[in-house]
Amino acid sequence: MSDDAKRKSYDETGTFEKTAEEELLDEFGGGVFRDKLKEEEARKESLAEALVKTEKEKGSHTAGFEAWMRARGPDGVKTLDVDDMIDRFGVVKGSYDEVALPKIRGYQVDVVSKKEGRPSFDLVSVPIPAALEWGEVLVNIRVAPVNPADFDASDVEQKVPYVAGSDCVATVVKVGAGVKSLNEGDWVIPSKDKCGSWRSLAVWKEKDLIKLPADMLPIEYAAMIRELCVAYRLLEDFGSLKPGDAVILNAATSTIGQCVVQLCSMLKLRAMCVIRARKDFDKTAAWLKSLGAAEIFKDEGSISLALQDRSLFAKPRLALDAVGGASAVRLAEALQAGCPLIVYGNASGRAATFPWTAWTKSALIVRGFSLRKWMSDNKKKVPKMMDTLGKLVRADKLAVSYTDYELATEFDEALEHAREDDRCTKILLRVNDIGTTYDSAVKEGAAAA
Repeated sequence: MSDDAKRKSYDETGTFEKTAEEELLDEFGGGVFRDKLKEEEARKESLAEALVKTEKEKGSHTAGFEAWMRARGPDGVKTLDVDDMIDRFGVVKGSYDEVALPKIRGYQVDVVSKKEGRPSFDLVSVPIPAALEWGEVLVNIRVAPVNPADFDASDVEQKVPYVAGSDCVATVVKVGAGVKSLNEGDWVIPSKDKCGSWRSLAVWKEKDLIKLPADMLPIEYAAMIRELCVAYRLLEDFGSLKPGDAVILNAATSTIGQCVVQLCSMLKLRAMCVIRARKDFDKTAAWLKSLGAAEIFKDEGSISLALQDRSLFAKPRLALDAVGGASAVRLAEALQAGCPLIVYGNASGRAATFPWTAWTKSALIVRGFSLRKWMSDNKKKVPKMMDTLGKLVRADKLAVSYTDYELATEFDEALEHAREDDRCTKILLRVNDIGTTYDSAVKEGAAAA
């Protein structure tokens, strides 16, 4: 059904049915992208008023108690419930019935060494645990993306060997004692980083998983939901954007970059894309413009001067950096004074060093963004955000280029493709074969040998 036809149809409540794009416009910026002028004037307490108020309260019991509470920090005033106690101290084995698991050797990709900043991977077959402990579930990873961070070997906290991968979509196979919100067959994604997702089977804690409606997204997009959400939040939470404003971003061919460009097009924002000077630059630029990009720049020289050369005097009000180093500095120089640059990645592995004039003359604002931190702080907003993105994907308003490989049989090809510099497609590891069953006697004999 076309969008026009949907607008003319009624839903079960007798009201006009909204398209996925209309719901996006309603939600973003409190509806400002629907051409609604919703400006609320909030009274802000001036510094003078605050000083007067503080002077009046000085020495009072209430003020002293509040200051003491603030000094304790957020953890100092937290009330512990049963779940908090279990997280801290665990549950004594023998006080509950463990759930036995079948004897299966699953596939997993281990990081076996870290040399010259690059990890070395090894596809192995290992037995899963014999039983589920309190609060654990056995999951079958269905699709796991290959992310730039998966090739970062700079984290000294992770000691080799460890299972590679951070994102995936999985289905619950078995649930252990104490599991409340998950059932067999549920779709889940990890809520914590560095979970080790490049594997066929895993035993994870229920508290480290987020349940997804099984029909919300195609399974490939469910595996990439983190990146879709990052693009959504970058535009919604920063820059106080309005239709007609410009957003400048590097790494525009990435999954997040593709989503940002398409969301900008729907929201009537001008996406200015910065990409590496590559042999197929013109072809890549044409592809990005087909997604909705307004301007394409090479990640070299001065983008600020390039804007002037193209008579683009309305500078961007938001910069999105996933590269770092000199690329981030170029974005900052192109920004309108007093507007933010948001760092959400570091593909170059180098931190940006901004000239002091960027802080003073241009009043540069630099902030970092972590989706997992945002989701932890805004749990009630997560379902609505994912539902909106699901509707956009199902309505073909949001699309990402991807290529999938089978984990057990095509991992080497997937790794080679993922390491290509000029790649414009997301590499996904699909699990078709969960592993092999084995007999305990055979296992004991192998161990003795």
